[in-house]
Amino acid sequence: MKRVFLGLFALLLMVSAAVAAEGLRAEVRMIVEKALAGERDAIARYEAFAVKAEEEGYPGAASLFRAAARGEKAHANRFARILKQHGHNVPEGTGHHPLVGDTADNLRTAAAAEVAERDGIYREAVETCRLHKADDLAKIFDQTRDSEVEHNNLCQAAARNLESMKQDKRYYVCNECGYTTDVKLPLCAACRSKEPPD
Repeated sequence: MKRVFLGLFALLLMVSAAVAAEGLRAEVRMIVEKALAGERDAIARYEAFAVKAEEEGYPGAASLFRAAARGEKAHANRFARILKQHGHNVPEGTGHHPLVGDTADNLRTAAAAEVAERDGIYREAVETCRLHKADDLAKIFDQTRDSEVEHNNLCQAAARNLESMKQDKRYYVCNECGYTTDVKLPLCAACRSKEPPD
């Protein structure tokens, strides 16, 4: 009897491991990979924009761009973890060579890119995940959309008041979901992480 019980227990463990490592449906995997590639592009863009802002004497804008890059890294890390958790390889990143203008143009470019992500890839991602019953992933993509909305808001505000960006500013980024804000909050406004954005 003990041997039968141990055999059943071992079988249960194997089934549980197989279910945990089950791959994503092709459509869902493709949208996660597409989102990861987009985040890598955004990281490179924000890092280049930060350098330009520093050169032009806008440390506040440089801080905003660096914070946005950290937020995008949190998104990319989240998408890479999803792929790994479901037994998929994480695609290699390709070289990114963003076009860099002056800081005013870069703020407008960044705001437009965030709107495009919100209304394009992330809307598509939420719909794809819901269609394929991946509601947990739909929630993650929805949180990512919230973060992109806030990046857009911050970039638009900075572009409207560029003169204020000559002063250094502090931004807070949630390490879990990438939500970025200029207000210190007790917990993340997007994912409700108890670890406040830093």
